[in-house]
Amino acid sequence: MKQKNSERGQALIIIALAAVVLFGFAALTIDGSILFSDKRNAQNAADTAAFAGALAYSRGADVQTAALSRTTSNGYDNGTLSDVTVTITNTPAGDCPANLTGKEIKVDIVSYVNTTFARVIGFNQLINNVTATTRSCGSYYGAPFDGNAIVSLAPTGTGFDAHGTPDFLITGGGIFVNSSSSSAATCGGAAGVNAPSVSAVGGTSMSGCYTGTAPTTGATQVSYSDYASLLPRQPACNGTATLSGGQWRTQSGADGSRVAFSGNMSFAPGLYCVTNSPGPFHGEISGSEVTFYVMSSSFSMKFNGSGNLTAQAPTSGEYKGVLLYLAPQVSNGVLLNTQEIDMRGNGSGNVVGTIIAPSATVTMFGNSGTGAMNSQVIGYRVDSGGNSDITIAYAADDNYKAAQPITLSLLK
Repeated sequence: MKQKNSERGQALIIIALAAVVLFGFAALTIDGSILFSDKRNAQNAADTAAFAGALAYSRGADVQTAALSRTTSNGYDNGTLSDVTVTITNTPAGDCPANLTGKEIKVDIVSYVNTTFARVIGFNQLINNVTATTRSCGSYYGAPFDGNAIVSLAPTGTGFDAHGTPDFLITGGGIFVNSSSSSAATCGGAAGVNAPSVSAVGGTSMSGCYTGTAPTTGATQVSYSDYASLLPRQPACNGTATLSGGQWRTQSGADGSRVAFSGNMSFAPGLYCVTNSPGPFHGEISGSEVTFYVMSSSFSMKFNGSGNLTAQAPTSGEYKGVLLYLAPQVSNGVLLNTQEIDMRGNGSGNVVGTIIAPSATVTMFGNSGTGAMNSQVIGYRVDSGGNSDITIAYAADDNYKAAQPITLSLLK
């Protein structure tokens, strides 16, 4: 009798193989998700640790201690399941503003993840490697608004408008327009603009009337809170100016001496607080080493005839480089446009110093003579008037400089 081969036991082999496959899928699903979750957590820990180290450097604290403390608080303690390395290097020359020295802080985390189901297929432990690098650059004194010679802070509408007949001839800095509107910066008619650069949040309409590097759009818009700390301190204005020897003089020991603009006025060095809003003005305002702080929320000064302001800012002290400072008008954190001023020289003398008028429409008038403006002009809106060309020869060292904040950046 012929005996058949037995097939008993084959099912066990198939079941065993299937179990291995099932455990493999389980390992992929469960252990894989655990590995992915750990990598995300480790990356977050590395990022925050690198920032903690950069902040510690900016504050003069120990970078290693700050970074390792942050990784430990996030579960990566340089123990049996993680290796943490903090590397500190000097920032390459030129990578920090104003050629400052800085540090780059790199945090590497190697995380070991114990498996559950992957052990069946020979993987008792899986490994994650993550890294993060930050850069810390210190604070410095520099020209606000990236050293642009003309700055318009209006968030909407036309912020810079060159029309009529005068040309803007600008050196030493470009034009920044904060408006997000499609016509943020415009020029036309017989007017022209010659400047190193034009950058705007919104659009520009300057074809055929602008000479310089092609205008750039899409700049980051700034709000009042972004630049409020860059503005000079507003003085107490607790003194009274007096006329002596043909010149107006400050009160000794005062934090700003009050005076009203009226007619021709010559000022001795000092800080003056302008109390009135003269409107149409025929007089000449002159002085050297002077700062005029305007107190009126609705200030208006429109030069007529031979009226002009030809003066030079202080070359030292708290208000170094500040010639004219109109008190900013703000409501609920929003900058308002409530003031207006003409900027006009006398034709031969130079105007030196920054014009800080964040709530004012500033109308620029040119000189028919040889005089020029060595000024940074910061206004709500900036436009042109008159017939003579407007020459702005901006030199940052003669103008206002503000303490720029430290910069912390995530490189990778």
